[in-house]
Amino acid sequence: METSVESSSVAEQLLAAYNGHRLDIVSQLYAENATHEDVAHGRPKVGGVAIADGLRKFLGWFPDAAWELRSIIAGQGHEVAVAYTLTGTLQMSMGPVAPRGQRISLRGIQVLKIENGKIQRSEDYWDATTFQKQLSFNTPEEKS
Repeated sequence: METSVESSSVAEQLLAAYNGHRLDIVSQLYAENATHEDVAHGRPKVGGVAIADGLRKFLGWFPDAAWELRSIIAGQGHEVAVAYTLTGTLQMSMGPVAPRGQRISLRGIQVLKIENGKIQRSEDYWDATTFQKQLSFNTPEEKS
């Protein structure tokens, strides 16, 4: 049986892999049929490889992305919530949004269900409106 300490350890490993941009480790932390959903987008990914590929795409846009751990909250039924602040600079065109030095700083919560040392499900909650505003207006020139 998974303890909250073991689940918290897996959550910390995941955040460390995100910060190290270690897609191989991200993939390994997920169970074979695990799901990940960015709730703001509503397009779930299935399996560690697909989940890591989604992160690879994000890191292409934000190669300096960093996740600051704010807290880990143990829940019931093998679940933990990871509160984080994500920062980064848009450095590659993201659809119609061209890179102009836009910095993002987003607070979010990722809820993980962990069984047998593997992530079975992750749900990432963050504010898409704030993200869009930062991409549209958050350049160094606009801050001066």
